[in-house]
Amino acid sequence: MKKLIALALCLTTAVSAALLCGCGKVRVPVSSADAEAQTAPQQASQGSPAQGTPQGTPQGNTQAVTAAPAQQDGMVEPTWFNDAVFVGDSITTTLDYFCADDPGLLGDAMFVCADSLSFHNAQWDINDPDAVHPTYRGEKVLAETAAEVTGANKLFILLGVNDIDSSYGVEDSVESMKTFIQKVLSRSPNVQIYMQSTTPMIPEKENDHISNALIREFDEKMQAFCSENGYHYLDLYHQMCDDTGALRAEWCDDPNDDGIHFNYQGTLAWVNYLRSAVAGA
Repeated sequence: MKKLIALALCLTTAVSAALLCGCGKVRVPVSSADAEAQTAPQQASQGSPAQGTPQGTPQGNTQAVTAAPAQQDGMVEPTWFNDAVFVGDSITTTLDYFCADDPGLLGDAMFVCADSLSFHNAQWDINDPDAVHPTYRGEKVLAETAAEVTGANKLFILLGVNDIDSSYGVEDSVESMKTFIQKVLSRSPNVQIYMQSTTPMIPEKENDHISNALIREFDEKMQAFCSENGYHYLDLYHQMCDDTGALRAEWCDDPNDDGIHFNYQGTLAWVNYLRSAVAGA
């Protein structure tokens, strides 16, 4: 009888071991952040291309873009942007949407942006029926007053693609940009200006009016303007492009429309770049 009991115990132990080990490995739950990290696209390199390198070629190391960026070495805290205002078109509007949902991205940054905004039409009369002026706290405002109406000390500007695409041409758009900055400083002479380069588009949407070559030409002139006047220039273009100089396909939110707006992963790459770039500004 004792032998039968011992045999039964041995069989029970063997079956239990088989259930635990013989039917496959035990699965360890993976957090959502870890899951994103395993599949997230890599962020484009930071900084401008090295001298002698073709336009559009990312430089340096890449890093994975996962969920909302946590504090990392070389990055400012999201609260660094609490006294910053972002002026821009529909590309910046997308950033506004994401930041409204997650203050862990850029803290309490403020936004004065509007779809189709450009350096040109931003300077139209506030009551012009064809104007697309942004609103702030329910009131229509001129983009040049963004720092003034928000009380911001830092002004981030991302405009230009609608100027180029409206057949104004690069040279005329650059002059309009300069006039716009003069108007900003006439109202907020002590604001710190951060000019973000115009961003790339997917090649399928390029045409005679707007192309990555024209965008790069505009950006080069913007960079020279910033260098001459002591403004911060942020080379966002080369953070968002692939090795051909076009917007990375996996970061494009509207491949069947304009082919220039960012999805969530692309926006996170943008945020990561901003938090790193301003740390060294």
